[in-house]
Amino acid sequence: MLGALPFASGCGHPAGREECEAIFQRSAEIELRAQNIVDPKVVEERIAAVRDARKDLIDRCVGRRITDSAMACVRQATTPDQVDRCLE
Repeated sequence: MLGALPFASGCGHPAGREECEAIFQRSAEIELRAQNIVDPKVVEERIAAVRDARKDLIDRCVGRRITDSAMACVRQATTPDQVDRCLE
């Protein structure tokens, strides 16, 4: 779940913790849905477990360049590939 979080360089603004959390949350939800895991309680438990185990993902995200359009794209993405393309 969630490889390196690539971001466009040179434009946008430094990503804040809230934005990184939102990217992580959306990516995780999409990944779990792709695995046919849709029970809200199970989804939340799995996301929390990964977040605890891989805090470094969010920490590495904070401060990287992100645009408002990339964030809007992530929010609308429905597949892992779409999320990746949003962040290229």
